[in-house]
Amino acid sequence: MRISTCLLPSLRSADFSADLAIVIDVLRATTVASTALGNGAGILWTCPGIDASRKLSERIAAATPTPPLLCGERQCHRIEGFDLGNSPAEYGPSVVSGRDLVLTTTNGTAAVAAVGDVRQVILGSFVNFSAIRNAMSGHENVLLVCAGTDGEITLEDVLLAGAIIEDAVTSDAATVADDSAEIARATWRQQFSAPVRSLAANDLAGGLRLGRGGRNLVNRGYAGDVLRCALIDNCQVVPTRIRFDAETNGTAFADAR
Repeated sequence: MRISTCLLPSLRSADFSADLAIVIDVLRATTVASTALGNGAGILWTCPGIDASRKLSERIAAATPTPPLLCGERQCHRIEGFDLGNSPAEYGPSVVSGRDLVLTTTNGTAAVAAVGDVRQVILGSFVNFSAIRNAMSGHENVLLVCAGTDGEITLEDVLLAGAIIEDAVTSDAATVADDSAEIARATWRQQFSAPVRSLAANDLAGGLRLGRGGRNLVNRGYAGDVLRCALIDNCQVVPTRIRFDAETNGTAFADAR
């Protein structure tokens, strides 16, 4: 297996042809997506724009008996008029079970749109770590795409990419990682000396708080979300792209287990 890592979507190498892309936005879009699908949501749509999200939601509502939940944030806070924000705590079974969702976020949903040409796209987080590692099996060229924050590289996404690479190389010494992947792996090993699955959530959360994304959440009243995003293997879903809507640039995900 060959692994290439984009520390930002804009840094993707044109020379690497991936057959699987794993989009990473630890704080919080890909964690929310995994949590929602793990708690029984039907289809989760990601959409980069607010107006496009509303339009997509209205179209789905017109075609289905139950309207989707409109979800998302800008600058960490729930968008005015939306049903849910971007906190994993909001996506419990009593809220999302059996419901379709349309989600737009500041960084993560734009990262999804940036890998539309890759044959298979899944969403990765610490809460579904082992599930995404299992999903990598059988793929020859895997692309890890870190969402970042406002166009800047963020520690939490690089840490997850590094944990994935460290686990892959440890499991199979024939795994080949490019330089960006090795940077992510070195970042993980510098921050944590233990394998990811052996870490306590509090220890991982401490590392996530060191980065800009973690500090933003703490400063804006969402400190609890950092811990929720550090619950390693809290669910076993693999959010997998099943559909694309060209009009709104929306991407539909469902659990592909």
